Amino acid sequence: MLRRLEIGAFGGPEQIRLVEEARLPQPGEGEVRIRVEASSLVFTDMLIRRNLYPVLKLRLPLTPGYDFVGRIEALGSGVSRWRVGDRVADLTQIGGNATHLVRTAASLVAVPQGVNAIQAEPLILSYMTAWQALFREAKAQPGDQVLIYGASGAVGLAALDLCRAFGLPAVGVASARREPVVEGLGATFVAYDTADPAGPLDRLTRDLGGFKVILDAARGETLSSVMARLAPGGRLVALGFSAPFRTAYKAGGEQPGLLARLRFGYDFLRIKWLSHRPNAAVSFYDIASCRRQHPQWFQEDLSSLFNLLEAGRITPRIQRVFGLGDAVEAHRLIEAGQVEGRLVLAPGLPIGGDPYVSPGDNAAKTTLHQQRHPG
Repeated sequence: MLRRLEIGAFGGPEQIRLVEEARLPQPGEGEVRIRVEASSLVFTDMLIRRNLYPVLKLRLPLTPGYDFVGRIEALGSGVSRWRVGDRVADLTQIGGNATHLVRTAASLVAVPQGVNAIQAEPLILSYMTAWQALFREAKAQPGDQVLIYGASGAVGLAALDLCRAFGLPAVGVASARREPVVEGLGATFVAYDTADPAGPLDRLTRDLGGFKVILDAARGETLSSVMARLAPGGRLVALGFSAPFRTAYKAGGEQPGLLARLRFGYDFLRIKWLSHRPNAAVSFYDIASCRRQHPQWFQEDLSSLFNLLEAGRITPRIQRVFGLGDAVEAHRLIEAGQVEGRLVLAPGLPIGGDPYVSPGDNAAKTTLHQQRHPG
């Protein structure tokens, strides 16, 4: 049986419903059917649910889920690279929140058999964004000073984890209550919600001679102010489209006001213009656009991230695991800004056992037991 989440009307979390279908989808030529082990529960899924994600033209009804990790259980004709039982991952943008789905075989990336699916899922969107921003866009080198705005979000924490793994001294900007998690990843912490949030950054910029890499997932300071913190030869990477929406939700609004949208649009156009200048110091990064332009990068980089996870060099921060029946609660937590790290959806049990929990992973076992046996 296929079980999946469905959004029948754009709006709040109450628009999500669980759908069950007796027949499983069948793969066509060049396709495979996958039993999903883990998929996304992220802020971008919330924007899609509210039809506020500018890069997708959405049609209802739809199944959310920006990515997935799963196991192949059926092959369509003409598929030679994959075998039944192989573990794979992909970036879907929509459709991942289901027990089963069909994907084009050529788009899939191999997942090591030994990694925990719950730990692997954040690598596809959050860690890939951080990785490509750091190493593809900014070309960070060991020892480079890195400044991360929005350091306590999913991408920010992924970037801090990668900085720790690769010897990049980092400064993380987040709200004051996030200090423990940012410092726990070895970064210097700066709070943005103080009486003088710019003062500490000004002093660090002066003392360090600027930052070689700046990742901005928050857009709290003006573009000119952020660029002024770059070291000579440094690089600023602005991340994605969600920052103005996050700011609006923190202020109690459903979407950014007119002035905020105009500022975002102006900054976006300015970034795109600056990025085309010789020796550009600024660029705009969007994971889906980057994948379309450089599909081989996606394959190579996600494989590298899986290898880092398998080697224990990175540790995604998982706050909670949800089943399909608890997705509404997960979306409410996301909208309330009560997520530190990542939420992950575990749609169902696969054939032959439980891939979500590796042997000895007692914390994950406890979480999954509580999800399946509340009370």
